[in-house]
Amino acid sequence: MSAPRRCCSAALLVLAGLMLQVQAAEGPLVEVVQVEKALVRDELITFGSLRSDESVMIRPEIEGRLAALHFREGQAVTGGTLLVSLDDAIARAELAQARANLNLAEKNHRRAQMLFKRGASNAQALDEASAQQQAARASLALAQARLDKTRIHAPHSGVLGLRHVSPGDYLEAGQDIVNLEVLDPLKVDFRIPQKAVSQIRLQQAIEISLDAYPGERFRGEIYAINPRLDEAGRSQAVRAHIDNTDGRLNPGQFVKVSVILAERPEALVIPEEAVMPVGEQLLVNLVVDGKVELREVKLGKRSAGTVEVREGLVGDETLISAGWQKVRAGMAVRSKVVGLAP
Repeated sequence: MSAPRRCCSAALLVLAGLMLQVQAAEGPLVEVVQVEKALVRDELITFGSLRSDESVMIRPEIEGRLAALHFREGQAVTGGTLLVSLDDAIARAELAQARANLNLAEKNHRRAQMLFKRGASNAQALDEASAQQQAARASLALAQARLDKTRIHAPHSGVLGLRHVSPGDYLEAGQDIVNLEVLDPLKVDFRIPQKAVSQIRLQQAIEISLDAYPGERFRGEIYAINPRLDEAGRSQAVRAHIDNTDGRLNPGQFVKVSVILAERPEALVIPEEAVMPVGEQLLVNLVVDGKVELREVKLGKRSAGTVEVREGLVGDETLISAGWQKVRAGMAVRSKVVGLAP
């Protein structure tokens, strides 16, 4: 090797040695994060189903031919809206007959009263005329009721489903015609295990999620708790209300239910990888004035790569999230600030 080349190699070696000495003097490079404050919840996770707030199947109370349908499938209706008309020809004829019978009975009653006052009739004849008049009035009321039942109205406001009949069908009493659903709000039915019964109360907040809307949560409130536990599964039935003003949710959907047991809106949160287990202790490496300081912590809820710190931090610390394996307490370090994992 020539002299110039030997000189260059020696110079490079000296320069590399100086760089290593400078890096050693400055300390190793570590990634650090600031302790953040975030909302942390204690939740009880279970599963349930959505149900209509009110659900009724429209059925006729009397048999007869279906004369007309006054609705469209899927239509929103208000309470009292006429939905179905049955053939009422026979009912109207019976009503006319009942009115005629009542008219005759009233005339006979007035005639019996006049004869009784003149002494030309006895009390028994008057009582019989009065009874016939009352029977005729009852027959008229019965005929009117039968006529009214040929017209079926919506019992309350809601959205109609799919009909099961067509105009011209002969319907039996109690035959299904169409379902009527109240979709706002919706009910959420779910069960909780026996060991968690003491944690559930009325007006407690819940959130639901479902596959149809990934990443979204819908908030509701518990309004009814069954006081009797299921003997087979040792679980308790709970019912909540979910607002459905926008109509995005539907009865029958399977949902994941999160019962909110507690909320801490200003909880301290750090990356999970920043925690250093040492025996039964859990430690974190803080950077204070450019040097490493160990601090014991008590942890709370873990979620999505982060963990809640219950004790040991006040919220303004800077801690090492990556590279703490190559440092020790009191060592000077160089810091690279990174963001907290979501």
